[in-house]
Amino acid sequence: MELLQLKYFCDAAECENFSRTAEKYRVPTSNISQTVKRLEAELGVKLFRRTANRISLSDEGRVFYDGAKRALSSLDGAIRSLSDRDGEVLGEIKLLIRTHRRTTTLAIERFKNAYPKVQISINHDTGAVYSDYNFIISDGTEQKEQYTRELLLTEKMVLAVEKNHPLAAKRRVSLSELSEESFISMTQSARLSELAVALCRTAGFVPKVIISAEDPYYVRKYVEMGLGIAIVPEISWRGLFSENTVFIDIGEHYRNVYLYTFNDKAPSRSERIFADMIRETFMEEAKYKK
Repeated sequence: MELLQLKYFCDAAECENFSRTAEKYRVPTSNISQTVKRLEAELGVKLFRRTANRISLSDEGRVFYDGAKRALSSLDGAIRSLSDRDGEVLGEIKLLIRTHRRTTTLAIERFKNAYPKVQISINHDTGAVYSDYNFIISDGTEQKEQYTRELLLTEKMVLAVEKNHPLAAKRRVSLSELSEESFISMTQSARLSELAVALCRTAGFVPKVIISAEDPYYVRKYVEMGLGIAIVPEISWRGLFSENTVFIDIGEHYRNVYLYTFNDKAPSRSERIFADMIRETFMEEAKYKK
C-alpha cells in the first residue's frame, strides 16, 4: 500500500469523481481508476459503488476512508511540525475567495510583505471543490464536515443608485418600492446575486435584472452610468464607487461573511499566522467609519 494510493482514494471519496481527482493530480483518469482497483484487490473489498454517472463509497469504503484520512492527517501534521522547528515561516496556503475580495486581498498583501517565502494559491471560482483548499472566505452557510466555520463580519446591504436617479433624493426606501426598477446584478451563480434576489422575494417580487456581469467592476460601472440600480454590501464595496453614486438605506438587511478552516489536521505555523491576519483585517474593516 502506497501513500499516493491513499491520497488518490481519499480525494476520489470526497469529490465522488475519478476525473476530478485525475485533474487535480494531473494524471489520466485511468491512473486513478487502476490505482483504486489495485487498492481494492489488496484489501479484498469493494471501496466504491460504481454507476454510469458517479461513484460513492461503499460501507467498507467509508470505514477505510475514515482510517486513511486520519493517517494522512497525522503524517501531514508530523511534516508540518518538522518544518515549523527552524523558526522560518514557509509552506503553501491554498485559498478560495468566494466573497469580500477587496478585504481578503488586503490581508494577503500584508501577509506576503511580512512572509514572502510562503506560497499562496488563490481561486475565485465559485464552483471549486472545497477540499482542495486550506481556507475559504464565503458568505454562504455551506455545511462541510471537514471544515470549521467562523464568523468574520456582518455587514449591511444598501441600495446603490446614480446621483440623478429619482430615488437618490431619499434617505431610505423599502424593498417593495423597487419592484418596477431595473436592476444591475452579478451573474446568477454569484452569491451576491442570490442574496439580492432573495431579499426582493421577501418583498413580494422578482427583480427585473437588465444587466448581469461576472466582474463586480462592471456592476458598479453600469450603476454609475445610470443604467440601473443594485443592492450591494456596505463594507465590502466601500470606496469602490465613484462620487456619481448615492447609497440608500433599505432597512435591516445583512449578510454574514465566514472563514472556513480545515478541522481534520493541525494548522502549520504559516496557516495560523495567515488566519490571524485575515481576522485582524476583517475586524479593522468592520470598525472603519466613513
